[in-house]
Amino acid sequence: MTRDTILSRIRAATTLPANPAPAHHRARARLVTPGDEAIARFRANAEVKGATIIEIENLTALPAALARTIPDARTIRMNDPIFREMPWSDAGVTPLFGAATPDDTVALSRALAAVAETGTLVLASSAENPPSFAFLPEVHIVLISRSEIVGAFEDALGILHHRFRTNFPRSVNFISGASRTGDIGGRIVHGAHGPRRLIVAIC
Repeated sequence: MTRDTILSRIRAATTLPANPAPAHHRARARLVTPGDEAIARFRANAEVKGATIIEIENLTALPAALARTIPDARTIRMNDPIFREMPWSDAGVTPLFGAATPDDTVALSRALAAVAETGTLVLASSAENPPSFAFLPEVHIVLISRSEIVGAFEDALGILHHRFRTNFPRSVNFISGASRTGDIGGRIVHGAHGPRRLIVAIC
């Protein structure tokens, strides 16, 4: 057997086949339609994961609703301008604007979207909604609009792409319930990596 024959057989045996053309995948059917069905499904799935859900008719009702839900909260850390004109003093709450500190026990964020099929909140980082709000305080409150509750993750990703296009935020957090872990001895511990309690306000 000649050298050329041996080399040709080696090449034939080690040559990778051409990559097949990618298959066309049809988008799967949405299991949850937007509107009341999506809101009800989101609420059910979020509550299963330990979240507290409150529904309000308008933004001005938020301070009073939070005062009833967490009556011991005297201060709430926040930074989104949408919260500035709310009647916090009427509810006995002092709003603290700026970055979160280790002394903060409650923080208020605004979600970009929520996913009904998993009860998941989608938070995009910004100066108005810093990621620290979702990790430092004991209680994390998240405001979500009814119109921003979508059926599936694909819908939420579509909102992200539409909102930011090529200028994506530094981080996007997907939050499903309060922080908990079972790493040590199989015991569930709440608040190990973030807030012990998650409150979602649907407006």
